[in-house]
Amino acid sequence: MAKNEPVSQTDARLLRILQVDGRRSYADLGADLGMAGPSAHERVKKLEARGVIVGYSANVDPRSVGLGVLAFTWVTQAPGTITVDLMPRFEEVAEIEECHHVAGEADYILKIRARDMEHLGDVIRRVQIIPNVFTTQTDVVFSTGFERRPLPLGRPAGDSPESAPPADPLDG
Repeated sequence: MAKNEPVSQTDARLLRILQVDGRRSYADLGADLGMAGPSAHERVKKLEARGVIVGYSANVDPRSVGLGVLAFTWVTQAPGTITVDLMPRFEEVAEIEECHHVAGEADYILKIRARDMEHLGDVIRRVQIIPNVFTTQTDVVFSTGFERRPLPLGRPAGDSPESAPPADPLDG
């Protein structure tokens, strides 16, 4: 099965569970899916091999580690430099949590975590002096409704059967 093919209903259920609790044991996964733990383990390993599951990590509360300021900075490249990829330079700035190359007025959107406004100003100045950065515009976040939402896998209630993942012979 190719990497971009839809996942089965069982694999979609498995992925929904792992997105919420990546430390779930294979025995618990199997019980939740109505199969033996080794079968759940085999499914996880196949999803990892396909590149569907790309890793596991701990979600750290930024405020608890002193990074209470969240901002998004929109970066426009200098005219005539659009063929220059700035992502490697942005990756050198540790406070940049995410970097997205986008279409629209800006060329990149950076998600920045900082200790305070002074620190944020320092980070933005470091971004501004990167060669081929033309302009920046920064929006500071007052509050966050949610982050790191699990991906919407499988067929939500009310969707048509045509949009559902393929049936899985093991779904019984």
